[in-house]
Amino acid sequence: MPIGAVILVDDTLPSDGLDGWRQAARDFSRATGLEARLMTGDEAGLTTLTSSLAAQADRWATQSLEDGAAAPPQMTAAPFEWTDDGRPDWARMWTSFCELALYGGPPHRGPDDPVRAEVSPIVMIDAGFDAVAEIRRGILETTGLFAEPMDEGWLAVTCDDPRMAAWLCASIILENVDARCDDDLLLVPARPEWTLQDQVKSVVTVVAKTHHYWAAHVAAAASAA
Repeated sequence: MPIGAVILVDDTLPSDGLDGWRQAARDFSRATGLEARLMTGDEAGLTTLTSSLAAQADRWATQSLEDGAAAPPQMTAAPFEWTDDGRPDWARMWTSFCELALYGGPPHRGPDDPVRAEVSPIVMIDAGFDAVAEIRRGILETTGLFAEPMDEGWLAVTCDDPRMAAWLCASIILENVDARCDDDLLLVPARPEWTLQDQVKSVVTVVAKTHHYWAAHVAAAASAA
């Protein structure tokens, strides 16, 4: 099984603390299909190792998870790219993706500014921009997946299988964007009154980044096993 995470733990921790980290490693493996390797050592050894990793800033980054530490920053918004006809060029929008919130990266939306699937009545808007159609187009361009309107305020994205839909759903929720799953369908919110620069871009972004990670790591690891 490919390694997806390495957990460094002080070997002087009480046994229940070590057991907690072992369980966290097992939970990670079940959720991702990747191995989480637990490594223990004394304080000096861990300090030397983490300092060495931090020094390789182009390959590794360290993040403190101590109580009281600042929350991970919200992901920096990628600049828009445009096609010749003035539409968003979703396929060229990103050249790379930051780490998923699932693995400790910054969520796409801040916890105080989530994208929610509202239950309020659909609002009449200017017919010059179709937010729902743009989300569908963005998802297709970035993932190759088809999305169709389902319940009011939701798009159903057809995934390869129920496992893929469930994994994408759980990962998107941690990005502070609502999601649901039903068998092989991933449901993401879509409202006609949303704006391109705000909610539309957020939904396309989180589907694109989670699908990218699924295809490059989770599904690839399962195929290699």
